[in-house]
Amino acid sequence: MILEKFNPVIPSEDDGFAIEAITSWSLSRNQLIRHYLHVFTGTMQRKFNYLVYLDLYAGSGLKRLENCEIKSGSPVIALSEPRHFSKYIFCEKNKDYSDALKVRVNKYCRQENILVFNGDPNHLIERLAYYIPDSTKKNKVATICLIDPFSLDIDFETVRLLSELGVNFLVVLALPWKSKDRFRFCIDEERELLNAFLGKPWSSFKNGLPVNNNEIFFRNLVRYFHQNLTGLGYMAKGSFHKMEDTNYDIPFFFCGYYSNTAGTRKIHSEVLKSVTPQVKLFE
Repeated sequence: MILEKFNPVIPSEDDGFAIEAITSWSLSRNQLIRHYLHVFTGTMQRKFNYLVYLDLYAGSGLKRLENCEIKSGSPVIALSEPRHFSKYIFCEKNKDYSDALKVRVNKYCRQENILVFNGDPNHLIERLAYYIPDSTKKNKVATICLIDPFSLDIDFETVRLLSELGVNFLVVLALPWKSKDRFRFCIDEERELLNAFLGKPWSSFKNGLPVNNNEIFFRNLVRYFHQNLTGLGYMAKGSFHKMEDTNYDIPFFFCGYYSNTAGTRKIHSEVLKSVTPQVKLFE
């Protein structure tokens, strides 16, 4: 699958509003997200009347690299997909970023059905449930929810509640740590956050392998999260992908697609034809 040249609907330029800083690893993440959304829309438009894109960590729409180059964020990637979604819902906790995103989509994307919420996505479920249409025989709805947290910011209870709305998930997980024993701080000082991310105590997960470095911790974390999501009844495919930035102790990030409809394997395999994973994690 070869994608056409990316033509962002919002220019990648400094317009005076807030832009979050990122490192270069996010570029490969963005390319992967773009591939998934392109295949998702192509597959689902033939089967569903109404497509919804939900982004829980939308940011400002633009990203600034360390060299000051400005790139598109996930909202712009979704809005630039040629096969348009029927509705776009963006959530962003940082008010400066959500305000900047509102300005940008109001200027360049007035013709689209867009909602921008400022707030922690863990506290926005009731509002999101109101705006995601119910799927019926006459109006079949397919929603894809991008979960791309900065760390362990998403509570699994939030994921579970969203699953009750029938959404499909595209999950991108990365821990851009430079400290070689950062996992110890996560397990000890951030244990409450870790437990909320997994939906149950970290101590309840046993696989017989000692956790003694960041990479083993991350692999286990991904496996437990994946098991929890498939436990909700989702068909799933996932893989690790190489970090472009070599300054981090964990050299890869995870991307998983979780679907409640047929086509999970096809969507995943179509994406991986063009994006080669470093390690296939789940079959």
